[in-house]
Amino acid sequence: MLVSGEVVKFDSMKNFRYLSPLGSGGTGDAHLFKDETTDMLFAFKKYAPKNNNNSDDTYSRFVDEIKILFNISHHSIVRVFNYYLYPEAKTGYLQMEYVEGITLADFEPYFGKSWEDIFKEVIYAFEYLEEKKILHRDIRPANILIDKNEVVKIIDFGFGKKLEPEETGGESIFLNWPVTQWPNEVQLEGVYNHQSEIYFIGKMFQNILRGKGEVERFKFNHIIEIMIKLEPNERYASFNNISQAISEGVLSEINFSENEKNTYIKFADALVDHISYYNDKYESINDIDNILNKLGALIRSSSLETFIQDNSQLIRCFIKGSFTFNKICDIEVENVKNFYKLLVGLDLLKKKIVIDNIQTRLGGVKINVIDADLPF
Repeated sequence: MLVSGEVVKFDSMKNFRYLSPLGSGGTGDAHLFKDETTDMLFAFKKYAPKNNNNSDDTYSRFVDEIKILFNISHHSIVRVFNYYLYPEAKTGYLQMEYVEGITLADFEPYFGKSWEDIFKEVIYAFEYLEEKKILHRDIRPANILIDKNEVVKIIDFGFGKKLEPEETGGESIFLNWPVTQWPNEVQLEGVYNHQSEIYFIGKMFQNILRGKGEVERFKFNHIIEIMIKLEPNERYASFNNISQAISEGVLSEINFSENEKNTYIKFADALVDHISYYNDKYESINDIDNILNKLGALIRSSSLETFIQDNSQLIRCFIKGSFTFNKICDIEVENVKNFYKLLVGLDLLKKKIVIDNIQTRLGGVKINVIDADLPF
């Protein structure tokens, strides 16, 4: 009989057939294996740091990479299936999704996705990491793959970092793709944060597009110009800001039907009109699955009502933090249902456009900061 808290060991043997090496990095080597039971291909990354750098600190970083990967789930981020640790030997293995594809620098937009499509997928993936408070810290073309279906896959979190609450990045190890000049917060203060990652991604795309003669044709060149500003207060503050800039004005351009537009407008008007002001700062929720789950739960709990009975529950589907809101119960449940059905039925790009436009509108609500010399 199982007892709560008891450690249960599964020692059943699994057999993998070795196929070929995949590559080598600063913290280990990757190899291709085939699962003899399922016939699936997996990439196994062995922790084996180079230059005799096998310290407790680097092994701890490998364990941190496992923790990071097991706590994220995104179609544009490599998926981890299992891990095998050998602490006595300070080594281990990560069993990961095998990405059959090419690096970002080798991508050519012949018949499928454009450079704009790839750029958006990279931004959306890093927006997700930002939402999860994870820094990648090793941004280079070799760590951004395009698979055989032309889907972006972010790999290699060996130098990644999960930020603690209220932490902004601090002095960090950064092994990014080399650029001629670092952003000011890194160069002058030794601080590496999500704004730093925005800079390095912008520089990486600029360099690749220049090398391929694509800069003049690239639709989001104006966005990259802001991403690569040396001074952080002139740069985008977040990947969500970039996502909103990408979606700006697109709601009317990308083949939304009149019914879809009307459903969006009716819902967005009701949502924004019921927020009086933010009490501290505006902080958005951008994870679409999270938003849909919260909306679905709210609709189920309101299924016997005509109006949403607590407007704050609806608002909290989209923003965090403290706010003052209109408590009048006049937001129709049917209005929320229709928006939910609209969102569920859209493809990923259209989902992003709808959420980004809502967040742009929510970002326009005023912030009421109390400027008082309070003791605590």
